[in-house]
Parts: sequence; C-alpha cells; structure tokens
Amino acid sequence: MTNRLDPAMFKRTFSYEEYLEYVKELVSKGLTSGPEQSEKNTHLTKLNFQRLKRVFRTLQLTDKIIEITKNVQSEMFWVIIIESWCGDGSQNLPFMEAISRLTDKIRFQIILRDENLEIMDQFLTNGTRSIPKLICFDPNTYDVAGTWGPRPAGAIDLVKTLIKDPEVTKEMRGEAVQRWYLENKGEQLQSEMYSLIEEWDAELMGRKLTEVD
Repeated sequence: MTNRLDPAMFKRTFSYEEYLEYVKELVSKGLTSGPEQSEKNTHLTKLNFQRLKRVFRTLQLTDKIIEITKNVQSEMFWVIIIESWCGDGSQNLPFMEAISRLTDKIRFQIILRDENLEIMDQFLTNGTRSIPKLICFDPNTYDVAGTWGPRPAGAIDLVKTLIKDPEVTKEMRGEAVQRWYLENKGEQLQSEMYSLIEEWDAELMGRKLTEVD
C-alpha cells in the first residue's frame, strides 16, 4: 500500500448527494458507470440505486460508532472507490456517509474505479481491483492512514465458503451476500469502522505531534 497519494491523480469526485444524482441519471438513460455497458450491469445499477436509498433511509448507527466518531480529534479525508453496478458498494456506502456526517472532522468523497485506476491499483485486494475500497488519509499531506474494503469480514468469509461449492454460481453468491447484508444490518461494518476510526485518529494525531516536535 502506498504511503502518500498525489492529489493530481484524482479525476472526478462526488459528494454522496452528487453520486446519487449521477446514478439516478444513469438509470434514467439505461446506462451504467464504467466502460462495460452490459445488460447485467445496467440492471445492477438500477437495483443498487434503490438499495442506496433504502439502506440510507433505514440504517441505524450504534451508540459506539456515534461516540467514537463524534470524538475524533484529527482531520480525515475519506475517499471511497466504487462503481454503480457494485452490490457491496450499495450496502456499505450509505453507512460511510452517515458516519462521516457525525463530525466536521471527516471529509467524505466518492470516486469511480475505472476513472481512477492509477489510484485503484495502489490499493488492490489480493491482486484484484475489488470495490468498494475506502481510503483514509490526511487532507493536508495526503499521507495514507489506512484502508477498508471491499466488504465486512463476515461477507468475505461467506464468499470464500461459497466459492468452494461448484454448484453455486456467481449470481447465487451475489444473492447470498445481499441476504447477509440484510440480516446483519450493518453491525459488522460498524464494528470494523469503530476499530479503524480509533486507529486512524491515533495515527494521524501521532503524525501531527511528531511534526510539532
């Protein structure tokens, strides 16, 4: 993983509201983000647009994640890499947005993977361009504090198990993962983010103290 990002590498960025409008426009035109304009991806984009709205409307943040986020001391820049057809993204993105809204210390933006491969390729998962991928860095120096993604540990374990079954198709795996998200209700994601926010805050604060010394 890279230690510092070059701000010049970032192409188009979106706020959460801008991203929703972007996906809404794609749906209205029967399109999808990214270069592959397949029927499958356009269908997933339409499905994910509904998921994004539903998850954000119904999600509930835990007391723990609220407390630690509101007590963040360091300024953080969160950038999440995503595409409109990404099912994991539609489940996790609303939580990232809701958490970031708890404090003015966190700036949150969204970028598209295939427009930003120079960035994506610095944060591969087992050599693949798996998304969503959240990057946390210092908004002033662009020094990276850490990453999260592409999905919570429970969903990762589920996929690993299903891949071993030759009778389970990719589509069946996708449906199983979506059921996992519905049942888990963001609990594991928030648990993971609790630990990471604590870690990132300490890391960024430690760097500032070092600079002062």
